[in-house]
Amino acid sequence: MQRFVPVPTDLQPWLMAGVVVDAPAALAQSHFPAMVSSMLVVRLAGQVHCQGGLVPPAAWISASTTAMMYEHGGPVQAVGLVLQPEAAVALFAGARGLVNTLRPLADLVGPAWAEVEQAVRAAAVDGERLQVLCAFIRQRVAPPSLFDCDERRQQALALLQAAGTGQHMGLSQRQFERRFVAHWGMAPKQFQVIARLNSTLGNALAEPGGTVVELATDQGYSDQSHMARDMRRLAGHPLQALVQGTRSPLTAHWPLQIGAQTLPNQKAPPLRRR
Repeated sequence: MQRFVPVPTDLQPWLMAGVVVDAPAALAQSHFPAMVSSMLVVRLAGQVHCQGGLVPPAAWISASTTAMMYEHGGPVQAVGLVLQPEAAVALFAGARGLVNTLRPLADLVGPAWAEVEQAVRAAAVDGERLQVLCAFIRQRVAPPSLFDCDERRQQALALLQAAGTGQHMGLSQRQFERRFVAHWGMAPKQFQVIARLNSTLGNALAEPGGTVVELATDQGYSDQSHMARDMRRLAGHPLQALVQGTRSPLTAHWPLQIGAQTLPNQKAPPLRRR
């Protein structure tokens, strides 16, 4: 129904996964935790609302600092790409500093998007549709890129590395945090907390036999209660409820099933304590 599709090797610096959504009318919602990654989605059938507004048929869905719920109107079919966190601003200059945001892809890409979307909708099967989207990304980042995509990606990675090491690129802490927020749309610590949540959820589903205490320790939480608080605040439910919810083939928590395949066996980046 909803499935993970591996991305081509050459696009792995930019993409985490391809996703195919084929949700029946009985699946009325999709629940996403807070995420540091963003998504590029083309909806082929049905309607989807978020926070009272209609999600554009072809949309970039930004990173989020809170759990998000999407309401379905009838059966929903879509294909999409999950972007590496550092890829969004590199690919789309208009994505800089945005979180908790839905933007029509035509607004970010410009007139060239119309041809891409037409090719996606004209494709006969989901695999071909994802190939069209991958070809769009490949063309956009291919050197010599008119958009300086790789340079912007490296800048984003440098900010993340500096945040993790505490080496603030020769800036004061306040200046560095302002630069980080201007690029990522959230403060360094907030990014790290959400990245740790995403890693924790992925590992909890990828390795269901582990204990909660071991998971909390492995992911860098001070204790199990600390992890539980973050889980409720940023994913909207206790960890046990989320894990159990993904065991059904028809579940609003299907994004976690995809996430478990996207982030297998990865530890979260360390949080610097202040």
